[in-house]
Amino acid sequence: MAESIDREASGVPASRSRRDRKRERTRDEIYSSAMNLFLRRGFEAVTIEEICDTADVARATFFLHFPAKEALLTEYGSASQALAKLIRDLHGSATSTLKAALKMLAERAMQQPDVIRLHVRELLSRPPMLLESHQEQTENLVSLLAAVISRGQAAGEFRRKIDPALAAVALCATYFALIYEWARRGGRLDVEGAIAQTLDIFLNGLSDKKIKRSLS
Repeated sequence: MAESIDREASGVPASRSRRDRKRERTRDEIYSSAMNLFLRRGFEAVTIEEICDTADVARATFFLHFPAKEALLTEYGSASQALAKLIRDLHGSATSTLKAALKMLAERAMQQPDVIRLHVRELLSRPPMLLESHQEQTENLVSLLAAVISRGQAAGEFRRKIDPALAAVALCATYFALIYEWARRGGRLDVEGAIAQTLDIFLNGLSDKKIKRSLS
């Protein structure tokens, strides 16, 4: 039997109301119950009614948190609150902040390899739903990373002619692609090393500097 899937609650502001905290606990319980059922029996075999029974919530409560069963499949990447807290607490360069942000996102994903493989398998079989459901969470991640990139541009770390939002989109897309590849390979991928290489390419490009100089 799969162990209970508990989502990390770091990054939640202390000032949030009791009602907000209760709502988040309910959402987490629905998610955890669904993941345990999906891992044991498969996504298609599990009904919303069974998820509600396991989480001990009403059907109407389920739909307050998730518009459909498929919406549960994108929940693993919803790390905006924790990422916002990390960025807020870091006081180093924009480059070091981007490295820390990508490392944190990867670590969160790899804490639940079976869940990630489930998400990847089901999402890749539903391309239209993948695009629609990932839109909101990706927009949140993009806005956070774009703000870091803008800070780096203001500090002279990055070129100012680059659109920070477009750069953040490219970074997010690369991150998701790496996590999917890690899941596809059954966890046999050095994600931390891959992220370091990806960020090096993102910041410095593919061309060797010596070659660049000789061609100029």
